[in-house]
Amino acid sequence: MRIRDKLDRYLYDKEYKITIKGNLVDIDNYDEIVDFTSSKIVIKCQNVLIILEGNKLGITKMMDNEVLVEGSVCKISIN
Repeated sequence: MRIRDKLDRYLYDKEYKITIKGNLVDIDNYDEIVDFTSSKIVIKCQNVLIILEGNKLGITKMMDNEVLVEGSVCKISIN
């Protein structure tokens, strides 16, 4: 695969991606934050809802296509 093809895939990728790093959950390509409390965060990505449940949850970074959640995440479900 050529470098240009790889770059195009990276720039125009619309699939959501969830990355867990310790007490951080990074979600790429989200559409909107539906609900937000310190114990539950609901994020819409395409046609699914990602539900994060835990304690002391907070959003530490929010950009157009990326959100970073910090806290003690006990459960992640996708509906």
